[in-house]
Amino acid sequence: KANYGTMVGTVRVNGQETTVSKFRSVTGFVPQDDIVFEDLTVREQIYFSARLRNDVSTSENKIKHIVNDVLNIMQIDHIQNTIVGGVEQRGISGGQRKRVNISLELAAQPTLLFLDEPTSGLDATSSLAVALSLKTLCGLGMTSIMVIHQPRYSLFTLFDDVLLLGKGGRTVYLGDSRGAKRYFEHLGFAMAGNENPADWFMDVISGEVKNAGIAKFEPAKLFDMWDDNESFPAVDHDESGPRLRRTLTFIEATQMDRAVLTASLQEEFARIDPNLNFVINEDDLSLLLTRLAGAEPGETVVRELMDRMAGPDAETVSERQFLSYLNGLSEEVAGDSDANAEVEGASPTWGRRFRNMRRRPRAASEDSSDSEPDTASQGSADNSDDSEDSENEALHARGQTLSRKTPGFLVQMKILMTRRLVQWWRMTERIVFIIALIFAATFFGVLDRCIVVQPLWDANPVLYLHTALALLMGIFCLHIFGDAQPLFWRERARGINVSAFYLSRVIINMVDVVMLTFFFTAIYYVVRQPCVPYCTWVLPFFLVSLVASAWGTLVSLAVQPVKGAFFVTLLIFIICALLGQPAMLVVMLQGGQVEVIASSLSLTRWSVAMNFCTSMTMLHPDPMRMGPKDQAVFGLEKDVYLKRDWWGIGIWETGLCAMLVMSTVIRIIAFVLLVYRNRDKNV
Repeated sequence: KANYGTMVGTVRVNGQETTVSKFRSVTGFVPQDDIVFEDLTVREQIYFSARLRNDVSTSENKIKHIVNDVLNIMQIDHIQNTIVGGVEQRGISGGQRKRVNISLELAAQPTLLFLDEPTSGLDATSSLAVALSLKTLCGLGMTSIMVIHQPRYSLFTLFDDVLLLGKGGRTVYLGDSRGAKRYFEHLGFAMAGNENPADWFMDVISGEVKNAGIAKFEPAKLFDMWDDNESFPAVDHDESGPRLRRTLTFIEATQMDRAVLTASLQEEFARIDPNLNFVINEDDLSLLLTRLAGAEPGETVVRELMDRMAGPDAETVSERQFLSYLNGLSEEVAGDSDANAEVEGASPTWGRRFRNMRRRPRAASEDSSDSEPDTASQGSADNSDDSEDSENEALHARGQTLSRKTPGFLVQMKILMTRRLVQWWRMTERIVFIIALIFAATFFGVLDRCIVVQPLWDANPVLYLHTALALLMGIFCLHIFGDAQPLFWRERARGINVSAFYLSRVIINMVDVVMLTFFFTAIYYVVRQPCVPYCTWVLPFFLVSLVASAWGTLVSLAVQPVKGAFFVTLLIFIICALLGQPAMLVVMLQGGQVEVIASSLSLTRWSVAMNFCTSMTMLHPDPMRMGPKDQAVFGLEKDVYLKRDWWGIGIWETGLCAMLVMSTVIRIIAFVLLVYRNRDKNV
């Protein structure tokens, strides 16, 4: 989201002043950029989003139905098993990626959905298809609010209401999309016959269109014009029509008509049947038809419809009979239904799930009359009000409120671990690092054994090994959060648990850390043959990988991904190769602040000491049998690495504790960065 400017004003939901964040669990936001997981399939993206953001009590079977519904409504079911891909690995097309971006929010079944330019980058046909899909969901009870640029007019008129803004963000027009053209013509603007009205609106707002009635027209005048004409009747009252007629008109323009019609009819039926008996009598049917048609039908008409819906002389009509009959009217003008037919083509899940999250009907769709109502009419109105109150109470009892209880830490941890495992399995960069580690281990082994013959007790080869391993591990771990931060910002804004997100990625990454360290040490051990037990010799290497991976995690959160490798290389060179040199340590380990800094930052100050201590214990090197050069090196290394330990517990134990503490502290700092850094970039 934008992190500039000053936000002022108030937000009201159902007439109550509040904040949007309070309804985060039932709202969705589709960013302009297609922020999706490139290494997951289309279905996996939607599935994990549905698992994380729906009510914690939602069953696995229902989650699958939600995923199937989203795939079908967004018309991406044919690519559901295709990996999304990115720039380097081609996957789905740009238009399909945009639909996946929207589907991630639809999987949460939001009551209110915000979209930031959902048609950007799409052609006119794809844009219209996306808008039609969203229009269908609006018919099922979801409210969509979106920013859109340069739509075709057929897309523009799909919106119930539009807000046109001038320079500075001030209102130029707010109202029915079909009334915008009439409004500007009312102000004196004339549109060419072959021009797209939506583009013409933008030209008017930017001052590109002259006004015949205003000699020196300026775009800023549109603000005052709107203030003076705010009550302009953009659309005639009878054009809006009753709810049923609007629904049927929209159905003719879409291919997903049955779900929308059924949902609208179910809504009205539920208002008349607050006790959810799914059966109404003749009086209730008369009231229901009045609400749908905008006029009270005669007794003969009601009786005839009762006979057609439920059979001759029927006293009640079930919801299924009612829906079956009126669904048939959407395909033909009249239709007899003496048999109890199933409702064909109705969405098995979306209609029922969204049924209890309907918006209240617009005031314009309510029937009004200046005459005094008779007693029967007054009673019907009272019953209607009671029905609405009862419905609200029923909705609250079933948990259909403007909030939901989403999964907690443990459930999210399980879901995120599963998702990360899928991503881990498809990770191809691992092969490159395995090859690099094999080459480095073989090179160092051959170098130390055959070319530059080093004594087995010498700490310098171990220092180089630890530095090389730390460098490769630090660079490898940059992927943990480097490119995933935009995805994290999006999920954090929708209520994901930060601790679960962090731990899931760090824990799964430890599998690679252990595996790559094993490859590196095993190959070097076989080539070099250091004559010490492998299990004892390898542990300091695992500690080096543990600390180096923590540094890589921290750098991936602290700097931009493109600069991460540079910072890791520089950091590892300083804290491993430079601060770990025996000639440097002999100067720094003299007590005071310098020693504290060296011991706190340099991991090789501890890891090399552990390996050197093991060599001294297992090999028992004799200085008297060494040459002068080896004696000098041995004396220096012994003075540095065996000089002191902390707390009197031993060199090996002190190094183990120091490196575990070092790794833990670095990871805690990384977690704090994840929580508090870039909070203004929540998507």
